[in-house]
Amino acid sequence: MSAPTLLQIVPTLAGGGLARATLEAAQAVIAAGGSAIVASPGGSMVPDLLRLRASHIEIPALSHPVWGRLTLPGKLASSLRDARVDVIQARSPATGWVARALARRLGIKWIATLHRPFLASDLAGRFVEARQSRADAVIAVSQHVARDALERFPALQDRLETITPGINFDRFDPALVRADRVIRLAGELRVPDGSHLVLCPGRFGEDNGQKILVEAIKRLGRDDVFCLLLGSTGAATPFEKELERAIEAAELNGRVQIGPYVDDMPAAYMLADVVVSTGGARQGFSRALVEAQAMGRPVVAEDGGGAAETIRPDGVTGWLAPAGDPAALAEALQAALSLSIERRAELARTAQEHVRGTYSLAQSNQQLLALYHRLTDR
Repeated sequence: MSAPTLLQIVPTLAGGGLARATLEAAQAVIAAGGSAIVASPGGSMVPDLLRLRASHIEIPALSHPVWGRLTLPGKLASSLRDARVDVIQARSPATGWVARALARRLGIKWIATLHRPFLASDLAGRFVEARQSRADAVIAVSQHVARDALERFPALQDRLETITPGINFDRFDPALVRADRVIRLAGELRVPDGSHLVLCPGRFGEDNGQKILVEAIKRLGRDDVFCLLLGSTGAATPFEKELERAIEAAELNGRVQIGPYVDDMPAAYMLADVVVSTGGARQGFSRALVEAQAMGRPVVAEDGGGAAETIRPDGVTGWLAPAGDPAALAEALQAALSLSIERRAELARTAQEHVRGTYSLAQSNQQLLALYHRLTDR
């Protein structure tokens, strides 16, 4: 059984869980003897992709899906004339438009990957999202996303598969993180000496509950706690500016800080006393919480979304707080920050066992490869 040539169309390779998942799928196909191509507007992870011996095609940012639907498929088809692509995987609603049209041109099948629930509130956004339901196969990254998709599109039942992202335990292993990496990163991020670090990795394109976390830190009322919101990729987004105003209004300058996207996340987790994921039902999955548990860190999430699925709650590996409730979130943070040394060590062991048994990258790659083979009859 030969491995296929996979084309992934993604909205960005500028870091984050979606970009990481794209590279991992490419690596799995190449390791199985196939070929991998990624079409994206580019980003900081393009060199990492090329080191895998995958190919990259630069495309315009898909901020206008209708324009992309009309013009980009033809251009991509010309670029791929000699590539013999077997299957296409789209990783966002906008790229789904392009993937569907390109698959028709090439006479092959395509996959829509649902990284989050259907969230669009306007008619145009809902229309774009709904196009994903027409894919030959649909991947949901969590049970939460799968339930949401089936509630909206019951006809997906026979084409929907839940494939939870796995992580690379050779990278996310606390025993492999040298102290000098942690010290250097602490200096780069300006983490105050002696503070308890609450770490919240994420993106700032839209409100994913970070303002609730800011309010929770204020309610926590501890001067020894420093909260770092990681994920800025350069020029501040409108929401990032809004978040900065919320920090200032809460009089938390110096205690809550927006930080850049960090490549060395294993070192970042080792700095943290607790790792947080906000967003509630908006969250499709939280790679950060799985990675943090692999590093033996306590985790806290808002309940109701895919992030909550990754935690064993009530202090087993972390805590859940009702979405949108800063008082409850502050209480969960206090519980995590108050752990004794012995209790933290016990939680770390349990968390590592939990994620190693549930979120294996090898297992998720096997599921992906099996799906690619089914769609290409290879």
